[in-house]
Amino acid sequence: MTFEIYKLSKNLGAEVKGLDLQGTLSPSIRTKVNDAFVENNILVFRNQNLNAKQFLAAAKQLGQPTIQKLSQYKVPGCPMVSYVSNQEKTDAGNPKLLGKAWHTDHSFQPEPPKATLLHGVKLPKRGGDTWFANMRLAYDTLPNKLKDRINGLEAIHAYRESRNVMTKNERNAEILSDAEERKLNIVHPVVRTHDINGSKSIYLNPLRIKRFVGMGPDESSELLQRLIHHSTKDNLVYAHRWRQGDVIIWDNRQTMHRVEHNYDLCEERLMHRIILRGVKPE
Repeated sequence: MTFEIYKLSKNLGAEVKGLDLQGTLSPSIRTKVNDAFVENNILVFRNQNLNAKQFLAAAKQLGQPTIQKLSQYKVPGCPMVSYVSNQEKTDAGNPKLLGKAWHTDHSFQPEPPKATLLHGVKLPKRGGDTWFANMRLAYDTLPNKLKDRINGLEAIHAYRESRNVMTKNERNAEILSDAEERKLNIVHPVVRTHDINGSKSIYLNPLRIKRFVGMGPDESSELLQRLIHHSTKDNLVYAHRWRQGDVIIWDNRQTMHRVEHNYDLCEERLMHRIILRGVKPE
């Protein structure tokens, strides 16, 4: 089986052409795909016509799928696959549009997923782009003074139902000691070393970070906003414009992402999602 890899942008992402994910990938092909994945942070496979079980089988060739938190979004008959749909409603009856803010997946867990796979099942005619930020390059391009400030720093990650970045008032509403936070929540390094290639990345999840260890809420908010602003500059991001049948896998260890709900909400946007088991960030 022959395939080719093409860059999607200068600094982030690549498309894999010539691979049908319904087929069995040989060990050598898996190695090449995984190497390309770690190097490029994002891989795109076009024209993959997969049902949920076929999508799961494909994911198992790239890693170990693991259970996702919100059980109400599991695909019936295939619980390792969840769905992301704009047809879900809030209690008030409005569309439940998730993923609008920059984040990385499941950072509130001790061993967050190394990767997420998303399959475009039903798409609007236009819009609904998914944006990605290269957190490895973001670290490499940090001013030295700011790099020194975050080297060795840790962040407190906590699960919240809200999918919006915490406000200063919310951070100030519940102030616990560092020791209490370590007991109740999860602490990860802000500078993460990749377990495969040893590179360093800024490991942020603005949706889940309460504050930084050793800092109060206000100082934490200021630093978090500086890091987000730097990491999402134009030269560090890539916007993926979905096509029917696209499968994307991205590296949660060295990216953030968000979705843009810039489409007609009368049109259905349905994705299938799988996360792959990771290791404790170091």
